[in-house]
Amino acid sequence: MTKPISADAYAALEAARARLLAKMDDQATLTITSLASEAGLSRATLYREPELLDRFRAALEQRNRDNTTALPNPDRIGELEAEIATLRGRESDEMRDLRAVNRNMAQHIQALSLLVREQEQQIAKLQLELSESARVVPLVGLPRR
Repeated sequence: MTKPISADAYAALEAARARLLAKMDDQATLTITSLASEAGLSRATLYREPELLDRFRAALEQRNRDNTTALPNPDRIGELEAEIATLRGRESDEMRDLRAVNRNMAQHIQALSLLVREQEQQIAKLQLELSESARVVPLVGLPRR
């Protein structure tokens, strides 16, 4: 026959069981090892208290049943799916608008590039005329640099 555990160990296991079951963590954290670790005791000590171990397993099973029966409301699922479809439609519209703006901006950039090229050609032509001319006449009324 195995030696019963102490009252302190029993209380530590009870408190650890309550803490673990109260947490909303996934099922992977609810194990015999995690129960023993949470209580600060060895698994061997836990196995010496089969009643507490059985209650822990029963609570896990009940929690699993509760989680599987607590399915979301089908009406709410439909509402959320409709909202997702609406948001995807808006996203599609926004992307189409942004592509149109992008094309428009690209056309403006191209037109401005052509204007800059024309201005550069005109400046080069004027610089050539100035270099060929022997006489430079200052413009009256403009500040000199």
